[in-house]
Amino acid sequence: MKNKAIVLIMIALGNFCSAPGQILQHPFPNHSKYASGSVKPAGHPQAELDNVVKRFYTVWKEKYIRHDCDDSKQYYLLNDEGNVKSKQPVICVSEGQGYGMQIMVLMAGFDKEAQTIYNGMYWFVAAHPTTRSKDLMSWSILKGCITNKEDNGDEDDNTSATDGDLDIALSLLMADTQWGSTGSINYRSEAIKRIKAILDHEINSHKNTILLGDANNFGDDDYYDIRSSDFMPAHIRVFDKYLPNPEWTLVINTMYHIFENLQVKYSPKAGLLPDFIAYQKHHYVPAKPHYLESKYDGAYYYNACRLPFRVAVDYLLFNDLRAQKLLIPMTDWIQDKTNNNSDKICAGYYLNGQAVPNHDYATPAFVCPFAIGSMVNKDNQEWVNDCWDTINDFEFKDYQYFDNTIQMLSLIIISGNYWLP
Repeated sequence: MKNKAIVLIMIALGNFCSAPGQILQHPFPNHSKYASGSVKPAGHPQAELDNVVKRFYTVWKEKYIRHDCDDSKQYYLLNDEGNVKSKQPVICVSEGQGYGMQIMVLMAGFDKEAQTIYNGMYWFVAAHPTTRSKDLMSWSILKGCITNKEDNGDEDDNTSATDGDLDIALSLLMADTQWGSTGSINYRSEAIKRIKAILDHEINSHKNTILLGDANNFGDDDYYDIRSSDFMPAHIRVFDKYLPNPEWTLVINTMYHIFENLQVKYSPKAGLLPDFIAYQKHHYVPAKPHYLESKYDGAYYYNACRLPFRVAVDYLLFNDLRAQKLLIPMTDWIQDKTNNNSDKICAGYYLNGQAVPNHDYATPAFVCPFAIGSMVNKDNQEWVNDCWDTINDFEFKDYQYFDNTIQMLSLIIISGNYWLP
């Protein structure tokens, strides 16, 4: 990995220690106690796992944390992929901002700038609300830190993406736990406002499911449709602590039920789930090609690939056996599919387990979540070890924002350093 020698020197010198006087409740490294029966990479001292996270974070931060808006308070996470459909360059998406805000809270204690950057990331979020709610973030931001209001066919062009809002709201509760809410931002208060907006605009209370975003209105053709990677049961449990509502439990129960049925009916051998799930004739089915993003919208592709780590956290931190039940079929299958060689994980699969054509290469976005999903079963120890080695062989320079940021967050989880309020 580039700059490795420099990074090691920085770590040795303590360049990233916490700021003087800063009181942290969960400084990194924060060695969390995961559920009984779960596994982490074995054969590596905890200090070694922690140092891998530190090294990767240093390079990741240098590449993706930006501070170039006209408002000098604001920071954002750079999207360098250039594949967002827009007439103007998109520099940030809410999904990435949510990832980055979580990472900043989790790395506080190693990075003395973490809270300053986190606050700036929140100010960036607050500066880009959707048309429908000041407490939801517009899903894409253009060069110059300008809210994207290009016509995309929705009733409101400036709309949200639910996954970003879920991560942003959770990060605020994590920030409240880490630093308290007596400073320049009342993290707890702002989190509750955003959780309320999610409940009002991004939850389908008719079916107790999660909407794609705040542009979905009752009566729309896609009102009952689901993006599989929006299911973050651990997030929802935390929300219920701070803004109690029976709807949260209904959503968790309903989504687990829908996903289990989809596995049984459409992917009995592989246990995979599709990027998008459509509601047709009173049944949930894999979306058709080009439903929203690509010809692989009904396959296990660049949205669904995140599902294993989203669901695994519900087992690792909350011991929900439904998470384990959902993940074991797919993690058993991927081991068989690759002959226990995680280097052979492909970047996309049809639900029947066949690899997407011309995607026979491993990427962090697919390997890292499979690794975390495998942590829920003690029988997967050797596989988790192999995944750890594969992940650490990835070259940062070979990937862009999405892969590198999923790897960053995943390293925190795999190393045993993830926590929630």
